[in-house]
Amino acid sequence: MAKKFYSISLGCAKNQVDSEHATAELLAADFKIAKNPKESDVILINTCGFIEAAKEESIEAILSLLKNKKKQKAIVYGCLSQRYKHELAKEIPEVDFWLGNYRTGMLLEALGFESQAKLCKANPPKRIKNFEYPHHAYLKIAEGCNRACSFCAIPLIRGRQVSQSIEKLVEEAKQLEENGVLELSLIAQDLSSYGTDLYKTASLESLLEALLKNTNIPWLRLMYLYPEHITDGLLNLMAKEPRICKYADMPIQHASDKMLKLMRRKNKNLRDLLLKMREMVPGISLRTTVLLGFPGETHSDFEELMNLAEEIQFEHLGGFIWSPEEGTAAMKLKEERVPVETARLRLNALIERQEEISEEKNIRLIGQTMDVILDSVAEESEFHFYGRTQGSALETDNIVRIVEGSGNIGEIRKVKIIDATAHELDAILLG
Repeated sequence: MAKKFYSISLGCAKNQVDSEHATAELLAADFKIAKNPKESDVILINTCGFIEAAKEESIEAILSLLKNKKKQKAIVYGCLSQRYKHELAKEIPEVDFWLGNYRTGMLLEALGFESQAKLCKANPPKRIKNFEYPHHAYLKIAEGCNRACSFCAIPLIRGRQVSQSIEKLVEEAKQLEENGVLELSLIAQDLSSYGTDLYKTASLESLLEALLKNTNIPWLRLMYLYPEHITDGLLNLMAKEPRICKYADMPIQHASDKMLKLMRRKNKNLRDLLLKMREMVPGISLRTTVLLGFPGETHSDFEELMNLAEEIQFEHLGGFIWSPEEGTAAMKLKEERVPVETARLRLNALIERQEEISEEKNIRLIGQTMDVILDSVAEESEFHFYGRTQGSALETDNIVRIVEGSGNIGEIRKVKIIDATAHELDAILLG
């Protein structure tokens, strides 16, 4: 009887891609997917270790899944395991293998399937995409990061940037298209630096041109951009090419020059860049993430951030409160630490204003006709489908609730917006 495995993936979309490759690895060795951990022979847990909250979530998931473990083999891999495998091995002996960052063949090697592992390394199996949204996929174009942001532990965990070749990425995109993918979200720790290691120059524009030429995927989305390498050429391509979503996810972290310097961020002329993006790519939706409560932050610094958010009017804005991460440069800063209560008040004030901005923007869409991709059936509700416009990323941003009309999951359809809140648009399908 074939062995079965049960897999969960925690953290970011980059982890999800690793988990999809892990699934392909075991299926290639004739394993089967188990519906739940009790039916499995192997339990796989892909962990996140980015910030304290993510670490806690990963540990809770491990303990919960292994609470009733019997004869199953348990493998924990990913960021948390990469960083703390020796400490965790002592604390959670129920785990059989702590493996760190995913690499092809490592799961089979751990389980003793040496010959199958060698075959996987020699000829990596095609990635098995997550089944929940068959029309959407992530394309991880690089691993690691060359940035030295003082608050971030990712370079310590994932290492320096390693870009995948344009040829390899185009081939993977073509395979995903053959499997029905209509929306491809490009991801990396630092998307805009893609190719600086492989081609000695930022090459995101070249990659996009190759994807446009060699696939017919209708929507290409850019996630996790860094301000430094956003060029006029890239913005011009986004503006003229309808298949590139008018959307940019670019975490700015802060607006104060003093704070950006302490964070070791190269966000030079940030305001000018954001205004240029608005001008050069009409209709662009800007998503950003900010970090509040970093050592040395004053009320004046916070006001600078509030003022920038007010001026730019981001479509989507999320935020975090700084937490000390061992090994990062921020741990050595002599600047006064901000009380958590103060940081939370600042974040709440920013999010409250952002809610108002988002609602105002969405209300202005009422009456407009827009393209929407249908993501899921709205079961047990008054709505027919849930979907998104080009201005929203999957499981991250606003949703469109279809209140009238018939269609199929994965279709890109014209809709008319009839109502709106801060995070939802109500619409009817046209045609």
